[in-house]
Amino acid sequence: MGLMGKLLTPAAHAWYMLRCRSIWRLREKMREKCVKGDKVDCNKMICRAYMHYFDKRGSFIGPLAEFAGEPCFPHGPVGVFISNDAKIGRDAVIFQQVTIGSNNLADAKNPGAPTLGDRVYIGAGAKVIGGITVGDGCRIGAGAVVYADMPENSVAVCAPTRVIERDAPMDNRHIQKTDDGGRRYFEDGRWHAEK
Repeated sequence: MGLMGKLLTPAAHAWYMLRCRSIWRLREKMREKCVKGDKVDCNKMICRAYMHYFDKRGSFIGPLAEFAGEPCFPHGPVGVFISNDAKIGRDAVIFQQVTIGSNNLADAKNPGAPTLGDRVYIGAGAKVIGGITVGDGCRIGAGAVVYADMPENSVAVCAPTRVIERDAPMDNRHIQKTDDGGRRYFEDGRWHAEK
């Protein structure tokens, strides 16, 4: 971002927030004007204002993430990460430092991003990872890590950490979709196109 972008982004954020009255109304406008299919045009000032809001809070809520309704952030969206591919139902309660993220490992058991049902409560620091489904009315306790499907009205709590030793090395490369429909992975400090 150039000097003008750095100067204009906070001003645009303030102007759009005054005009839209909430970050979720700004998000709706941004999705109308900047999202084309599965692409986001972040050269538009409205998109920069949206990203600036979350950047200042150490957060990322993907512009492509789908929300059935406005979520509740009791302590604000501080440190919250929500993947672009996540789908979140109505009346979600999401506390600080929560990750709702994609699993993009090459050998992932549940690749993709989570789908959360309606009325899901996620405690502080919880992690919901991978292409899993969390049913309606579920509660995820603080610090819990959820990587498997949860049936409706169930509870996930943090348990003591177990270390599982493996004989063979694991493939921990981060795999990412590219704009041209291919995939790339991060290794040796840089991105490589997947063959």
